[in-house]
Amino acid sequence: MTKFRLVTLSLVCGLFAAVSMTAPGAADNAPLSLRLNWKMKGEFTPFVVAAELGYFAAEGLDVTVNEGSGATQALQTVASGQDDIAYVPSIQTIKAINKGMPVQVIATVVKIDPMGMVAKSHIKLDTPADLEGRTVEISPVSTLSQIWEAFARKNNIDLSKVNVVRAAPSARFNLLLSDKVDILGDVFLTNEYPILQSKVDGKMNTLRISDWGFRLLGYTLVANNKLISEKPDLIKRFNAAAMKGYQFTIDNPDKASEIAAKAYPEALKVDTTKAQVAQLVDFLKRGEPKQLFVGDDEGWNRTLEILQSSGVISERKPLDVYYTNAFVPGAK
Repeated sequence: MTKFRLVTLSLVCGLFAAVSMTAPGAADNAPLSLRLNWKMKGEFTPFVVAAELGYFAAEGLDVTVNEGSGATQALQTVASGQDDIAYVPSIQTIKAINKGMPVQVIATVVKIDPMGMVAKSHIKLDTPADLEGRTVEISPVSTLSQIWEAFARKNNIDLSKVNVVRAAPSARFNLLLSDKVDILGDVFLTNEYPILQSKVDGKMNTLRISDWGFRLLGYTLVANNKLISEKPDLIKRFNAAAMKGYQFTIDNPDKASEIAAKAYPEALKVDTTKAQVAQLVDFLKRGEPKQLFVGDDEGWNRTLEILQSSGVISERKPLDVYYTNAFVPGAK
């Protein structure tokens, strides 16, 4: 069985070195590299499943997966040809394309961005109005920071009544756990929320940004325009295998989580992975169109309109510059 290969950067004798985990038997398959937007986490489980269950190998692919350090970096590696495909949120993708980066979305994967806010059980967080009178952490490098003022306007939040704390990403969790802030305002519910929930007593309260006028597209798969032009069949085969991984995860979330945690025991703990996968599946089921990996003009236009009205982007290019369904098997 061809295994999913995870390439990370490790500090060895002061130098960065690539560490590859793989198994023999993939020599005859076409090589393809996927760059994640961050370190291995539960919401990447469908890609691990596609490898562990042989879906990539069945499509004649030998997939190398590179962990990332942010969406911008992931997009840059694809634009430069260092990687073939990146898995990144739509917002960063749109901004990159607007700046002239030669990439295009070849699969609209998560149709609703999982951005949210969380608070401990004793802090009311039912509506945006509950932010007033509270201390809210919003990292200056977060996506929410870019749309915060527009979100406040849309939901009639009096900004003078919200004490916003700007903290480094590494300090955010401790601020909430130590009650130095009431609400974390830039949490991804498919990743950070389950981790935080495992550290506190009582059910945490959550607020989905998408429920309050900011129904943005989430994760996308992005390829270099040169690869799209020269090797379209490679992209179709990758999407076909990845879609099977996603469908298996939707149908068997606990089993998929166990597969991922077994494959990467140092990075993924079973219980946390199950919670992250449960959130991912919930968001996948909420989105439109229902067909996996298929985007539509309505979703892309809505996202572009929100970003432009929020000042995140200054222009909107034709939709076919941003995305295509041409490489999604069975797309209608």
